[in-house]
Amino acid sequence: MIPLLNTIGFEPKLVLFDLDGTLLDSLPDLYCASVSMAEALNISAPSLLQVEHWVGNGAAALVQRILANQFTPQTLDPKFEPALDLFMDFYHQLGSQQTKLYGGVELLLQSLQKNGVKQGVITNKPSRFTRPLLSKFGILEYFDLVYCGDTFTEKKPHPMPLLKAAKQMGIDLEQCLMVGDSSNDINAAKACGMPCVGVRGGYNHGLDIALCQPDWVVDHL
Repeated sequence: MIPLLNTIGFEPKLVLFDLDGTLLDSLPDLYCASVSMAEALNISAPSLLQVEHWVGNGAAALVQRILANQFTPQTLDPKFEPALDLFMDFYHQLGSQQTKLYGGVELLLQSLQKNGVKQGVITNKPSRFTRPLLSKFGILEYFDLVYCGDTFTEKKPHPMPLLKAAKQMGIDLEQCLMVGDSSNDINAAKACGMPCVGVRGGYNHGLDIALCQPDWVVDHL
């Protein structure tokens, strides 16, 4: 019995997971790197709540939002490139010290693998951090593919990574399942007709994931 699939009543052949806010609670380290970057640039540091609302579209988007102190920057700040480099360096130095695997995640991954269900990670996180994180928490072995924010020319909410994953595994879209905590995941899935599960408790810009109208909503994995 696979807990998540039993709950939603759907048996996919491929399950694709988002990373931050879905498999891993990485907010504390993202926040610390954001504050360190702001201090180095001598600009106002974001609050923990702001970072929580601003993550999800990749590091570049987070940095732009911090520089503009708003979710939708009107122009590209001239400090963007050095700021992004600083953020990446600080995040790397932190070494995911405060990042944690959400409860139930490893049991779910084990159950899916045991039952022959293929699995993948599709994240907007840069590749230089993604595989090391999966390896550190001992879950890299469960995934048949790992796509990052810099794997393709497009990233979520664009459906390209999901379409590429289904094609790579040779599985029809309707037999796949996207599992994520944010509108990026749900919108990407809906754009290509892939069934999707919204997980509460992650980082969805301060909004309930149910508002994105995924096929199913769960409180945790």
